[in-house]
Amino acid sequence: MMIVPSFEVVMRWLSQGQFPHYLCDQCHCIHVVDLQSLEGVLESRLFVENDGIMFTTELEIRPTALLPLVADLGRLNMNYPALKVFVDVVDDNLPRLMICDSLATAAGLTDEQLHLFMRTTIEATQQLYGECEQMGFLNPPDEAIPPGSAMH
Repeated sequence: MMIVPSFEVVMRWLSQGQFPHYLCDQCHCIHVVDLQSLEGVLESRLFVENDGIMFTTELEIRPTALLPLVADLGRLNMNYPALKVFVDVVDDNLPRLMICDSLATAAGLTDEQLHLFMRTTIEATQQLYGECEQMGFLNPPDEAIPPGSAMH
């Protein structure tokens, strides 16, 4: 049966599909444990909106890898057509690689469709993560720059 899923329905379907997750008090999103537990992943979460679900994962990027990564964005977006991949640079933080996927729900959705969306997005994001790790784009935890330090 197709329904427009509410936040609570999505939570129930994730549990039924055995997708480990938790709620965050600060952002009121559903965090996805399978991706959130990878080193260099700042956040991996689902936003449940009235007309769709957005799945985002943020990877912390080494500042010295920013230019090579930006040069490679076209290829990465072509290799992972279901994902939208872009760089977010904010003055106070290290650069982030944003990985997004979305699912329209306004016409209705089934639990099987959500499970397929979750599996395919997690797998594609894990593959992209592995590629970024292999290319040396990710910021290893031991090289993290302390907050408030200048990046030069």
